[in-house]
Amino acid sequence: MSETTAGLRIAPTDTAPERRVLVVDDMPAIHDDFRKILAPASSNGQQGAAMDELEAALFDAPADGPRGPAASLGFALDSAMQGREALDRVQAAVAEQRPYALAFVDMRMPPGWDGVETIERLWQVDPALQVVICTAYTDYAWEDVLQRLGAHEKLIILKKPFDPIEVSQLAHTLVAKWQADRQVERHTQALEHEVARQTAELRRTNARLQAELDERERRQADLQLADSVFRNSNNGIVVTDERSNIVSVNPAFTRMTGYSADEAVGRKLSLLRADSVPPEYHRQQWESLLSQGHWSGELWNRRQDGSLFCEWLSISRVPMPNSQPQRFVGIMADVTERRRQDEQLRQMALHDPLTGLANRVQLTTRLEEALTRTQREGGQVALLFIDLDRFKPVNDELGHDVGDALLREQAHRLRRLVRHCDLAARVGGDEFVLLIEQIDDIAVADQVAARVLDHLTLPVQVGPHTLRVGASIGIAGGPGAAEDVAGLLKQADMAMYIAKSGGRNRWHRLKATPVLTDDPAAAI
Repeated sequence: MSETTAGLRIAPTDTAPERRVLVVDDMPAIHDDFRKILAPASSNGQQGAAMDELEAALFDAPADGPRGPAASLGFALDSAMQGREALDRVQAAVAEQRPYALAFVDMRMPPGWDGVETIERLWQVDPALQVVICTAYTDYAWEDVLQRLGAHEKLIILKKPFDPIEVSQLAHTLVAKWQADRQVERHTQALEHEVARQTAELRRTNARLQAELDERERRQADLQLADSVFRNSNNGIVVTDERSNIVSVNPAFTRMTGYSADEAVGRKLSLLRADSVPPEYHRQQWESLLSQGHWSGELWNRRQDGSLFCEWLSISRVPMPNSQPQRFVGIMADVTERRRQDEQLRQMALHDPLTGLANRVQLTTRLEEALTRTQREGGQVALLFIDLDRFKPVNDELGHDVGDALLREQAHRLRRLVRHCDLAARVGGDEFVLLIEQIDDIAVADQVAARVLDHLTLPVQVGPHTLRVGASIGIAGGPGAAEDVAGLLKQADMAMYIAKSGGRNRWHRLKATPVLTDDPAAAI
């Protein structure tokens, strides 16, 4: 179904259209007259034959042949005695989608609506209704009637008394006009529907094409942006295949490694490999990349000129269509300077700036680890707390520069006396500590202390000055003398004080179970 502009719903096609006519008049005889004229089959045979001859002459059809439009199509007549009843019938016909084609309306129908008001109300419900005004007398001037009703093309005036031929002619003509209007309307609606359908399809097509164009432009913009990032990035970018063959590099890669694109493309990424990095490290790196799709970490590489540089490398597998070979993109950042600064900071944080030995922080950490290991695995550790004898006069008489030179030399001697697994630290002005790890017998510390005294008492030449100093050494072992770092350091310091009190240039080891007292002699 489709909706007309006037609100009337009609079927898209009429396979057997009805020619419905409504007669609105307050005189029953008038209704009979219309039925005799427009529905002759309901009259007697003589009248029907007369009407057949009349219609044959009117429509130029043989009298004994097929009947004309009235006979072939016929009229379906309904009657209404007043305007309100006519309105009800028109409303019902519109609701049933069986509208009237034509209405004959009497001008005067007391006491209800007159013909003009009836027509106005009927057209409000069905604007397509054709109307014939039937009148012998009217209270209106015809100019006023036409001006009030307006729709001249749907309105014809029929004077009473009327001629049957005139009525039949009007009925056939106006109904044919109504049917033609309906056909034009349906055809127009069909055309409008098709135009709307094709317009909507064109809009969808245009929208799809515009979306594809927008997507293509977006991808093009993304490619241009990616190319700009690739070429202008401060980080080196390298693209490889699944066999680590270099496919592409950016200018930052060339600045970082010294290899131009022509020199790098086609070669394996291992051309940057430094000899100090074991091959299994790179093999593990590539296996992780192939299995997990990414790898990142710090490693040392070699530039084209042979110099080493530290880089942070993040390399990932790039998703590719099934028909395309795999690609891996690596982003390289030169962190050599940062690594050197980190090493310097670490050196400053863990080492004594004057002698280069470990400081108290590193000593504490190492001692904690050593005590934990002895509790888990057995064995012992020993602390040798060393205080130089007669150092203060050197500083006071010869100056701090000479004193610092003396400290550096003695630190150098201590460093040479300990094993790689041991630790030499400076914990004060002229105080040093040796951490001896992984020993089975604390007596080993006595032997180390004896060697320390032998070396520290040797003369030290600082410029024109020949300096001789000795040392007092306190020894504490753990676990035994103490169970924690602070306790063990305190015990070694106490043992050193006992050695210094006993005449200097000697060593002293506390008993296994120390006596914690303010009197050092009580621990001898």
